[in-house]
Amino acid sequence: MQKSESKDTTQLCNHTFSLMVDRAKSGDNEALIRVLEEMQPEIDSLAGFLKLPKEEGIQEITTRFIEKIRG
Repeated sequence: MQKSESKDTTQLCNHTFSLMVDRAKSGDNEALIRVLEEMQPEIDSLAGFLKLPKEEGIQEITTRFIEKIRG
């Protein structure tokens, strides 16, 4: 029973995230901020692989991410 609940929770989280992305694409700035907050750990991790200072890498990835969502 425990695994089923975990799978259901994951599917709900994925669905909720998908809805947030859709809202962000439609111009909802609050939804965009929530999506960026959710993605922050991945953005921080990826920034370490760029040949830039980490903060610049984070800014670059975040900017491109926003461009993809809003573009």
